[in-house]
Amino acid sequence: MNRSVSLALWIGTLTGVGLCAAAAVAHALGLEVAGHLARLGVLALFVTPPLRLAVTANGFWSRGDRRHALAATAVLVALLAAAVRASLR
Repeated sequence: MNRSVSLALWIGTLTGVGLCAAAAVAHALGLEVAGHLARLGVLALFVTPPLRLAVTANGFWSRGDRRHALAATAVLVALLAAAVRASLR
């Protein structure tokens, strides 16, 4: 499970940073796509923590550790609820 969580973090982080770097290059070249790339990069970085929690909950559930799976799911739900609430303000 640690490998899966680590892989999810690496994928999310490298995707976000890569898209933000591409946005910087596109901006330097005067391309209109720069803003879209930047938004996608930031979105990838914001999605990484919930992805990690989902992978963790799934890993615990697969191992039969229901209590920890439910705890990770509860934290994921709270995080998503806070994100929705913040976006509606």
